[in-house]
Amino acid sequence: MKPALTLWKDRDPAAMRLPGVHCGTLEGPPENPVHTVGQLASQGVQFVQVHQPVDLTDPDGTSAVAVLVLVRELTSHGIAVDWTLRMDDPDQWRPLSHLHPPAAVLHGSSGTENDEHVVAAWRGSFHIAKCGYRRGPGFLEIRDHRWGSFRRLVVQDPASTAFQGLLDGVPALASASTERVLRRHLHENLLHRAGRHLWWTPYRLRRWPLSTTIP
Repeated sequence: MKPALTLWKDRDPAAMRLPGVHCGTLEGPPENPVHTVGQLASQGVQFVQVHQPVDLTDPDGTSAVAVLVLVRELTSHGIAVDWTLRMDDPDQWRPLSHLHPPAAVLHGSSGTENDEHVVAAWRGSFHIAKCGYRRGPGFLEIRDHRWGSFRRLVVQDPASTAFQGLLDGVPALASASTERVLRRHLHENLLHRAGRHLWWTPYRLRRWPLSTTIP
């Protein structure tokens, strides 16, 4: 079976060929990406190649959400990711633009046409902490730069059951008690829909950016 992830302790192509830099493979997207990526970061992993494309044209979306959450967590830890995105409309990349830029954005009738313009725009606009959150007592503060201007949003009671289920991706057909929460976060682009699933897009900010250009 082809491994799903290949890991290195350096992102420089020349250094990746040196002894001890390659640090193995994982056979599939982890069941608990938050825990697994935390372990990889503590082991010094700096570059991950994801062999499974994120296919947003899949009507189910289970596989896409698993990889998107993984890329979100890798980006949160500052780990570079080599991944590929497939989507119907390449103009819909901006809600994902806070994630580490993909190597290719595929679209077209065959799903193999790489939109180099989108890839270049993604790479050119990407920066640390582009859309992330920090947790306080009884709230989450979200700082969002994906659309060029800065937005600050606050989520109250992030320990609630309705909110906790969003972090790993939940079916879009939710119970009535969470429907209003889902609608609000979808409207604010804090949730992204992939097939029948939704997933929480902002990542945890682990280092506060020291820059006058990032509020």
